[in-house]
Amino acid sequence: MPGQGRANALVVVVVVVAEILLLALFVVPTDAQSLGGYCLNDNPFSGEKDCTQFADDTPKDAASSACAVGLAMPGQSGEYSESGRCPLYSTPASFGGECSRVTEQGISVKSVLALSDGGPFGDCAGIEQVCTTFIQGEFLPSPACGGSLEDAVGGEEVGGKTESGPSSNGGSEDLPDKQRRNTIAVDVETLADGFEFTEGPVWIPATGADPSLPPSTLLFSDMRADTIFAWSDERGLETFANDSLGANGKALDGEGRLVSFRHGPRDVVRGAAMESATVLADNFQGKRLNSPNDGAVSPADGSVYFSDPIWGIFIRDPQGMELDRHSVYRISPDDGEVTEVLPNTAMPNGIAFSQDGEVLFVSDTGGLAVHPNPDLAATEPPATIKAWRLDNATGGVVDPDGPLWAIEDFSDGMCVNDRGLWTTRGGMAPPKHGPPGLVLRDPKNGEEIGYIDIEDPTNVECNAEDGKIYVTAANKVVRVTLLE
Repeated sequence: MPGQGRANALVVVVVVVAEILLLALFVVPTDAQSLGGYCLNDNPFSGEKDCTQFADDTPKDAASSACAVGLAMPGQSGEYSESGRCPLYSTPASFGGECSRVTEQGISVKSVLALSDGGPFGDCAGIEQVCTTFIQGEFLPSPACGGSLEDAVGGEEVGGKTESGPSSNGGSEDLPDKQRRNTIAVDVETLADGFEFTEGPVWIPATGADPSLPPSTLLFSDMRADTIFAWSDERGLETFANDSLGANGKALDGEGRLVSFRHGPRDVVRGAAMESATVLADNFQGKRLNSPNDGAVSPADGSVYFSDPIWGIFIRDPQGMELDRHSVYRISPDDGEVTEVLPNTAMPNGIAFSQDGEVLFVSDTGGLAVHPNPDLAATEPPATIKAWRLDNATGGVVDPDGPLWAIEDFSDGMCVNDRGLWTTRGGMAPPKHGPPGLVLRDPKNGEEIGYIDIEDPTNVECNAEDGKIYVTAANKVVRVTLLE
């Protein structure tokens, strides 16, 4: 899931899976009695208004300026009211609570979170997950969610949770019986933390890679800081690129060169230096790509496959969408031609290949309430992981309407090694999918083999030389040692 420095000040209320990203963008709040005014911004996913409440001591000029430049979403000016509270406070049945924090500019704000009967994140547990995982704020539940936060204008805020408040969705003690039995014995070590939102890990081997890349090193992105970091046992944590240009997923091609999928320029590039990397793809049939998110290099022929959802656009350039859909594409290794492999994905995300390169795995994080292609949005498809048999002659899928298998689950990143298909289930996953963690699946049928309890994982690298598994997990990076 994408971001840059200014994305820290965003806040959006989620009612369907794809709206979660925008919730991660909400500018968030602190205390509930604020009468310092509020900002209403359009939510292009839900078609509704999102409200950000200012603290009562916020200077009006600062609040007005923040709203004017896009408080809930960059580039979209909001409607600023210099006094009073967000309208949702006066509808107790719909008011789920607040998500509070202080912006980089020192403004105390809170996202006012709505309950919804539709969508996997519309209940109390769902909006709490959105607050703590994406907004990275403090959740203060309303009485409707078992808390003591007053919903009436001018009411006294007590804050905090009661025993009847939203329940946790993480930790091995909360696992269903099947997953508890299948928990994999591991040692999980935090390598570095204190980041804003980490994604895109890739391991650089000791030999065989581009010499401009650091050997025996993990590269990963802090999306909101727009920085690529490097970590190694020998050198610890270092900065690899101060301006990542929104590089999210990363892979190595057959010659050991870095391939990056970037939200900023909305392209796929090859090369270690972000400012001078060779552009492999930046458009499809003359229209700019949305925001390449993740990808992988086929072990069969060296072609590059990548997902192209819209998350990066709404963070960086809300008005900039040119394509009318979100697809998975292939870049030919022979002539660089870009072809559309899967045009019927709602919000494609993680991509991986079987070890022989004959099967493509894609995570689709689900449909949108408002979608640029109404035909795709009509059914609001659930989050799924699908496996597709590839046509060796064309590089496309054998049957676009018939995946080998499909599993309903919310996965961000994925990776394949000798153990199977590793998928990350992050904090945005609906409770019905199970707790956040690293899930090992059988590549042949998608069935779950085992589970590792990791808080809020985003992406995974499972092919490091040392046999360890590296996981980006929101504000940290962890190393997993398998003990069995």
